[in-house]
Amino acid sequence: MTLVSNALSHDDTEGNVRHIRQSSQPNALVRELPSWVKEQMHSWGQPFCLPEWDDDDEAIDEEHVGSYRINNGWKGSDLCHSSKSPVRISHYAIQYTSTGIGTTLTGIAHFTAAAESHAGYCHGGSMTSVMDDIIGWTAFHVTGQCLAWSGFTAQINVSLKTPIAVGSVLKIVGKIVKWERRKVWIEASLVAVEDDGSEVEHCTSEGLVIMKKES
Repeated sequence: MTLVSNALSHDDTEGNVRHIRQSSQPNALVRELPSWVKEQMHSWGQPFCLPEWDDDDEAIDEEHVGSYRINNGWKGSDLCHSSKSPVRISHYAIQYTSTGIGTTLTGIAHFTAAAESHAGYCHGGSMTSVMDDIIGWTAFHVTGQCLAWSGFTAQINVSLKTPIAVGSVLKIVGKIVKWERRKVWIEASLVAVEDDGSEVEHCTSEGLVIMKKES
């Protein structure tokens, strides 16, 4: 993989699939994405991003975050969406269903050298963090729109199947499988996409999210 920036495109599926926004930091990088992203991203649904994630690209370091995050109560950078994250989720796209069941969130996760544990491989906790993130954000779309921060992850069962090499760019998928009142159940997976289009599972997960009571 060629590292050419760290602000990644949500909708540029032509050419090299590179960046959507340029960081104001002079030393910022933009990561070039693998070819399978270009081939698949158009089928994932509607891209979405949040200002608190974009704001992280303007941060100087973990303690000096952007003005949006500071003004809205955050104390630091997002664990999974900051340009400085050891494992960074750079893209999300959502496909809704009419009932909420089957609504699917798809994203891209880059496992950097900062997530390393065993020599050359990433820590299992970095995989679990990604599962927690996609399970929560999938559930936040259960009503047919994104209601950010509208619930809390109550349970995650994670199965680590295949080690992840440092530098890997993987696809993450979360799907709503059950919804009862304030409880939303999600199934998620983290996969590598091979040159022939086949997928290798690195991690699977089942999660429960409890939505907040309506005020």
